[in-house]
Amino acid sequence: MARSAAAKKVAKAASAGGSGRSFRPRRDILFPAAMLLVVLLGVVLILVARNERSSNAPAGPPRLGDHWHSLYAIYDCDEFILDLYPNDVDDQSGIHTHGDGLIHIHPFHTGVTGQFATVGAFMREIEFELTDSRIELPDGTILDESGEGCASPDPDSDDPDISEPGAELRIMRWETLQAEKALAFTEDLRDVRFLDDGQIFVFAFVHPSVENADVPRPDDAFLRAYLNLPPEDQPLIDGSTEEGPVLDDGSETEPVEGDLPATSEPSETSEPAE
Repeated sequence: MARSAAAKKVAKAASAGGSGRSFRPRRDILFPAAMLLVVLLGVVLILVARNERSSNAPAGPPRLGDHWHSLYAIYDCDEFILDLYPNDVDDQSGIHTHGDGLIHIHPFHTGVTGQFATVGAFMREIEFELTDSRIELPDGTILDESGEGCASPDPDSDDPDISEPGAELRIMRWETLQAEKALAFTEDLRDVRFLDDGQIFVFAFVHPSVENADVPRPDDAFLRAYLNLPPEDQPLIDGSTEEGPVLDDGSETEPVEGDLPATSEPSETSEPAE
């Protein structure tokens, strides 16, 4: 009887051991299958994120590595305002000025490339205040449509919209140095884009009755001379270099503040002026 009981115990132990071995392969398959599923899910999420990032990427020039220059000026009623160009010594974006009346456009990150290379990005960098009806200059001068405005060019007119003082803020953009006509913008001024090297911009504060063609084009001699020089000979007012700041991790950044501009610039208010 003792032998029989011992034999039964041995048989039971052997049976239990065999049963455990029969389930082990199932556990070995489930674990790697679960890990494979996790990896595949991660790959899918990465691809989706990359797709979304690509679809939101800035389109068109200026691109990283481009180096453009444009002329800008401020026209107040009937004359240009001179010597009010800030010298941006702490450039964070690559769209800035050296106090020379030029906009230096060489983006440091994608937040100011393509459709994000706008007048608003420049204004944010040099700390000009600009809305569709108001511009505040570094010396505290404020040109505001709701203020005194500009004197009427024809005070004897029977039309009160012409005879009374008034003001309208426009951005005039000459597309090239050779262009004789300018595009005029009166809305979404911060979204007006920089589209090429050698453009000319005038922030014009004029009477609403003034024709676009009557807004004068500024002297572009300095810009012409600047563009004809090799980069190493182009003067900088403060003698500094135009190298951008080193990002902490070399990654791309978004604009420092404010909402991103629209993906397309505002429509001009008229065809190029005759």
